[in-house]
Amino acid sequence: MPTKQALKETFDRWYSKTLIHLAKQEWEEARLCLNSAVRALADITSKAPQGESKTVQQDWLFDLAAELERLEKKTEIEKVKEKLTEKRDEKEDKKPFEIGVPDITFDDVVGLEDVKRSVFFKAIYPRLYPELYAKYKMKVGGGLLLYGLPGTGKTMIAQAIAHETKGKFFAVRCSDIGSKWFGETEQNIRAIFEEARSYENAVLFFDELEAYAGKRRDDSAMSRVVPEFLTQLQGVLDDERKNKLLVIAATNRPWDIDGAFLRPGRFDDKIFVPLPRKESRIEIVRKKMEGVPIKGEIDYEKIGESTNGYNGADVAYVCDKAKEIALRRVIEKLEGDEGVTMNDFSDALLVVKSSVNAEDEKRMRLWDGSQNDFE
Repeated sequence: MPTKQALKETFDRWYSKTLIHLAKQEWEEARLCLNSAVRALADITSKAPQGESKTVQQDWLFDLAAELERLEKKTEIEKVKEKLTEKRDEKEDKKPFEIGVPDITFDDVVGLEDVKRSVFFKAIYPRLYPELYAKYKMKVGGGLLLYGLPGTGKTMIAQAIAHETKGKFFAVRCSDIGSKWFGETEQNIRAIFEEARSYENAVLFFDELEAYAGKRRDDSAMSRVVPEFLTQLQGVLDDERKNKLLVIAATNRPWDIDGAFLRPGRFDDKIFVPLPRKESRIEIVRKKMEGVPIKGEIDYEKIGESTNGYNGADVAYVCDKAKEIALRRVIEKLEGDEGVTMNDFSDALLVVKSSVNAEDEKRMRLWDGSQNDFE
């Protein structure tokens, strides 16, 4: 059992270390040392005889215990501060958009010739022939809204526009714009536009526009977000001096967008991106099969007919599934000859069905028709 002298030396050592850590503002280390000092003093006090000395030691023990409690609270506060700082730094590093110059070109966008033609007149020719547009007093600027069912190539078209114009492409991650904190979503929107304005030539692309440009209700966050979005958009589109920032948006649900975004001066041009026609579906298959080993004849015409109602992404997946079936057969050595066969495509079509929702397709065509009638 340690002597009273040994306990006193232990107390002095831990208490001295506590003071050193406090001087360095090392709160956690100071707390641990003070805790050891309190335990040593408690042992000393228990061995002291009754009298004034024991009373003093007990008072000192109570004071140290109280100081230890305060230090523990301070340590917790420091831990919270540290976590908040980490979250703040993480948030500052993570921007709700990606910047780059896409490699996607209009050659990669199969079919959709009418869409491409409209896009060129709206987004590309004004930059290539500004004097000609001025001569004919054609309005430039304004936003471009691409609408259509999922998987029809809207994002690829936006990337191709940025590639063609050699503009910095801002791919906005709509899921990262929102925040549970009051006012932060609006701040994120402002930050995106400010960053895009800092470039001489930029394409700002908002995917799933309805997520942050939805119809307003009195009790919804949209009642605050939509006005800020409109303000930033109007500020860009009104400035036609350089026309340096092109704003493009895409949506699968145009009927959910607040009407203010669809008025003249905002998203003036609304371009419908339809499901691929039979010729386009065949071309998608041919492109996907370029350079891939093929055994026998592939009936592209039949594949084109069998994928009626499929979007571009579905057709591409049919090709991937056919290649997977052939590759598995080769790896498992069920067949010596390698190559994708027509049977592989037939098997793939049994597995891969259209992801297009029939009700959404019907609603999209009705909305598209109403826009054409209006225009």
